[in-house]
Amino acid sequence: MRKLVISLAASAAVMAGMAATLQASAQASTNGDGRLEATFTSTPVSVTPNLGMVDLIVSGTGTVEGFGAATQVVGVVEDQTASPCGAGGASDSAERRIVMQGGLLELHEVAKLCMTASGPRITGTYRVDGQASTGIFAGARGAGNVAVNPATGHDTVSGTLILSSPEA
Repeated sequence: MRKLVISLAASAAVMAGMAATLQASAQASTNGDGRLEATFTSTPVSVTPNLGMVDLIVSGTGTVEGFGAATQVVGVVEDQTASPCGAGGASDSAERRIVMQGGLLELHEVAKLCMTASGPRITGTYRVDGQASTGIFAGARGAGNVAVNPATGHDTVSGTLILSSPEA
């Protein structure tokens, strides 16, 4: 039971690291070299544990540099029975939806939650889904890394975003 409580606490911390809050700041840039650099401060919306899996939903708003205000929703499925980096860890998959005036940017993410001496850390990768993205992000491509510090509620997305739209 204690392990479940600790695991649920870690899950709540994971959620805190996956999306921007209403008071969050999210900054991203897609400069001429096709880079995507984003940082978020997060807040959980929902936690649903069941059969060793936890469904996490986080949401918030922020600003994406070069695109303006953004609203973000992240849905995470965390498998606490699969611990790729030892006790207390988990395997995560997520869908990140970032809505901006120019359209919607959809990211698929795969990550692992690891317990470290300084607390839980999440590291993983993202892939841009150009088919699910809309507006100026339709047809976009790219990939990169995701890092989350659940203790502080900060996460980063760093990699590539190559827009196929001439308006971008």
